[in-house]
Amino acid sequence: MNLSNAVAILLASSISVGAFVPSAMRRSDVTRSTAVQRQFMSPLKMSEAVLDAEPVTDDGEKYEFQAEVGRVMDIIINSLYSNRDVFLRELVSNAADACDKKRFLSITAASESDGTTASLAKPSIRIKSDKDAMTVTIEDSGVGMTKQELINNLGRIAQSGTKKFLEALGEGSADVNLIGQFGVGFYSAYLVADKVEVVTKSMQEDSKQYRWTSEAGSSYTISEDNSDPIEGSGTRLILHLKDDALEYLESSKLEELLQHYSEFVEFPISVWKEKTEYKQVPDEEANKDLAEGEEPKMKTVPETTQIYEQMNTNKPIWLRPPSEVTEEEYKDFYQSAFRASYDEPQAHTHFSLEGQIECKAILYIPGMLPFELSRDMFDEDARNIRLYVKRVFINDKFEDIVPRWLKFVRGVVDSQDLPLNVSREILQKSKVLNIINKRLVRKSLDMIQSIANDEDDSKYILFWNNFGKYLKVGIIEDQRNKEDIIPLLRFFSSKSVDEYTSLDEYVEGMKEGQKSIYYVTADGKEKAKLSPAAEKVRSRGYEVLYLTEPLDEIMIESVTKYKDFKLVDVAKEGVTLDDEDKEERQKKEEKLNEDHKSIKDYLETLLAGKVQKVKMTDLLSESPAALVQSAYGMSPTMQRYMKAQNVAAGGADVGSLGSFNQAVLEVNPSHPIVQDLERMIISEGVDSDGAKNYGTLLFDVAALTSGYEIEDSGDFAQRILTMMTGKAKGDIADAVVEEVKVDAPEATETAESSESAEE
Repeated sequence: MNLSNAVAILLASSISVGAFVPSAMRRSDVTRSTAVQRQFMSPLKMSEAVLDAEPVTDDGEKYEFQAEVGRVMDIIINSLYSNRDVFLRELVSNAADACDKKRFLSITAASESDGTTASLAKPSIRIKSDKDAMTVTIEDSGVGMTKQELINNLGRIAQSGTKKFLEALGEGSADVNLIGQFGVGFYSAYLVADKVEVVTKSMQEDSKQYRWTSEAGSSYTISEDNSDPIEGSGTRLILHLKDDALEYLESSKLEELLQHYSEFVEFPISVWKEKTEYKQVPDEEANKDLAEGEEPKMKTVPETTQIYEQMNTNKPIWLRPPSEVTEEEYKDFYQSAFRASYDEPQAHTHFSLEGQIECKAILYIPGMLPFELSRDMFDEDARNIRLYVKRVFINDKFEDIVPRWLKFVRGVVDSQDLPLNVSREILQKSKVLNIINKRLVRKSLDMIQSIANDEDDSKYILFWNNFGKYLKVGIIEDQRNKEDIIPLLRFFSSKSVDEYTSLDEYVEGMKEGQKSIYYVTADGKEKAKLSPAAEKVRSRGYEVLYLTEPLDEIMIESVTKYKDFKLVDVAKEGVTLDDEDKEERQKKEEKLNEDHKSIKDYLETLLAGKVQKVKMTDLLSESPAALVQSAYGMSPTMQRYMKAQNVAAGGADVGSLGSFNQAVLEVNPSHPIVQDLERMIISEGVDSDGAKNYGTLLFDVAALTSGYEIEDSGDFAQRILTMMTGKAKGDIADAVVEEVKVDAPEATETAESSESAEE
C-alpha cells in the first residue's frame, strides 16, 4: 500500500481529540485528581499549559508551518480520498471537545471562587452553509483559543501528535483507526476546502478575537478580527469549499452526515436551513363582497423562514443507569438507531465495564432477520455493532468487536479507552478489544439463554428459525464458547417430527442403558424419516436426531460428545446399538455374510466401482438395502455441497469425489425382494439380464432412499421401463391363459353334445 492510500484509509475512520485546543485539556483528563485538574485546566493557567510557545508576533504577520504539519496537509490534500464525509465528524468532534472543556473550566472557576457551582448555559454548536460565498461555517461556544494557542495548536507540532502520525506512516504501522488520536483531525478540513479560516476568542479574561487563515500552502496568517463578534468565547471555522465539494452546501447533506456520525453528541448541534410552514390568512380578494356578519373566507399560504434547527435530538440512553430506562425507551431507541421501524427486539441487555477498561453498551436481539442478512448471512454491508467514542460515531465495521457468528446481534458500544495506532499502542488495542469482545459475547449468550428459558416456547422457536444457523457457526468457529452454545441447539427427531427438541430433552427421554445420542443427516426431515440408516435404530426404540442442512454435518463434527454421551451417526458403517455387545454384533454379521455368500459376492461383482463393499445385516426392518458411509466418508448431503462449492469457485463438476467416499451397501437378507433376487441368481445364473437389472435396481433404490443421487438417470429409467414392460407382458400372458381356461369348458361341452347327437 502506498503512502497516500495509507493516509486515505486511515482518515476514513478517524475521530478528533481536539485539534482546536491544547491536548493537555482533553476530556479524558477530567478523571484526574482535583489538584492535577486545577494545575492544568485552570483558566488562569491555560497559557502555561502550552509547551515551548514561540514569541507572539505582531498582528497580521505571516507564519510558516512547521515541516511535519506541512507534510500532513500535503498528504491529505493530494491523496485519492474515497470518503471525505468524515471531515464534518472531525470538526464537530473538535467543537464538542471545546464545549466540554469550557463547561468543566467554568465549573472549576466557580468552585474556586466561592465554593459553589455556577449555573451555566449549555454550550452549543451551529453549522451554516452559504451558497453564494461557497462556504460552510462551523461555530461553537466552547473554550476558544488565544493567539499563542492558535500558533501552537494549528501551526506547529507542539502536543498535536503530528510527528507520531508521520512516524507511524513511515514505519507502515499506522492502523485503520483514529487520526484524531494524533491531534491532526483539524486538517481533515482540507479534504473539502482549499482555504480555511479560524475565528476564535478565548474564555480567558480580556482576550481578543483573532483570525487564523491558511490556503493549505506552507504558511498561515494570524490577525485581530473585527468581523461578527463571538459572544463570550468560542471558535468559528469557515471552510471555503473546493469546486468538487459543493454538495456540502446543501443542508440536507449536512443533516445526513450529522445524523450518521454525531446524533448522540452531548451538546446541541443546529443546522441553518429553510423551513416552510403553511398558515391560514384572510383571502382579501374573496372577501371584497363579503356581507355584513358573514364569516370571512381564508386561504392557505406558504411562509418560508430561515432558522437553526437542532439535529441531535436522540438521547444516548446507554449513558443512563438501566433502572432509569423504560422498556418503551429501549424499543424506541432500537427502532430509531437501527432504522427498524417494524421490528420489535426480542431481548436487550444494558451494561457497563469499569476498572481498567471503561465501556458502556446496549445489545439487542432483533425480532426478525435483518433484510441484508437474509441475502447473505455474513453480508459485509450489514452493520450490527455501532462503536462510539465520547458519543461520536466511529465505525460499525470493526471485525474484532464481536465474532461473526454474532453478526445478527445489534447494539452500541461507547468506550473512552479505544486504542491509539502507533506501533506501541497496537498491543493496547488488542487487549482493550479483546476484553470488550469477551463481555459482548457473554452478554449475548445470556440474552439467548433468557429467551430459551422463557415459559413461552414460541419465543425461542422464533429466535431459532431466524438465527439458529449462526449458533451452528459459533460451535464451529468459537471454541472458547462452544460448550455454552451446544445446549442452545435445536433439532427435529424421530419422536418430535414437527417440534424442535434439544440435546437435554433427548437425554431425558433416553432408553434405560442408552449410552449414545443417535443422529442422521439428510436433505430435510421428510427424507430423514425415510432414511434406511435411521430405520436401523428407530425400529429398536431409540430416538434419532434429524440433521437436515449441510451446515449441520460440519457443525456436528465439533460436537463429538454431550455430557457423558457420545454422538453417533447412524449412516456410518459398523453402528453398534447400546443394547447389544459389539463382539456379538460382529459374529452375527459374519454368519449372515457366510449364509448368503452367493448374493453378497454377486452384488460386489455387479456393483464394482460403485460401492466399497456389500455386507449383510439384520438391523434393517423394512428396507431391502441401505447405503452407509465408512467412518471417514462424507454423507451424500455433504458430497453435494462440496460439488456445488467447487462449481461456484470456478471448478468443474467432478461427479464422484473419489473412491474413499464410495458407500457400503448393507443388505437385508430377510426382505422378500432380496430373497427373490437370490432365487433369480440360483435359477437363471449370474449372467442373466434379469438378475443384473434386478440387482442394479436394488442399489439404485437404496441410493435414493439413503440420500444419494443416481449418476446415470437414463440407465435407471431404462431399467424401470424394462421391468414395467416385462410386468406388462407377464400380465398379458396371464390374461391369455386365463381366457383359455375360461373357454375350455365350453369346448368340452360342445364336443360332448356332438357325441350325443351322433349316438
